Amino acid sequence: MAKRFLTYFSVPLPPWKHKAIGAGSTTIRFVLTGKIPSKKNRVTSVAVRKDAKDYINSLPDNISKGDAIRAINKVYSKVVGNVEFKEWVEEQKPVLLAQAAEWSNRLAEKGLIFPLPKSALSLRFYFNNRYITDTVNKQQSVQDLLITAGIIANDDYNSLNPIYSASACYVDELIHSIVCISLSFRL
Repeated sequence: MAKRFLTYFSVPLPPWKHKAIGAGSTTIRFVLTGKIPSKKNRVTSVAVRKDAKDYINSLPDNISKGDAIRAINKVYSKVVGNVEFKEWVEEQKPVLLAQAAEWSNRLAEKGLIFPLPKSALSLRFYFNNRYITDTVNKQQSVQDLLITAGIIANDDYNSLNPIYSASACYVDELIHSIVCISLSFRL
């Protein structure tokens, strides 16, 4: 028997295509401490002046107004990613790789190979301050770190699904913020 479409606010929704990992799945956990910067915040624009400097250096000492304008027109803007995020990735990548090596040693005989091609992700953020933070930005940062470190192959919906994320304030209980990363998959 065909399942009915549910309709909300005049929009028909097809039956959900639930793909469970199923019985016999394995879950491994990674733990990171400290502040997690958001990748998309604090991007900056910088002026790239190299072409203009090269042009001016190629001219004689006395330059005309036209030469100055041509040099100015050679300056362009470039968006640079969040430096704090890049530093965090370089700091946390060895931590993740050490934990991945431990999981590889434990589960090598069962066939654990990184990067995981398909898994479910559960994140728990334990924040050590009262700052109300955007959990989705932190989640994206962790997912990008997992890809960069070679823990997961990709974070598209075919590779990392479902994704669960929760966060809570532990201001009087923790010195550093913590994120617990759980990846469930079939070996």
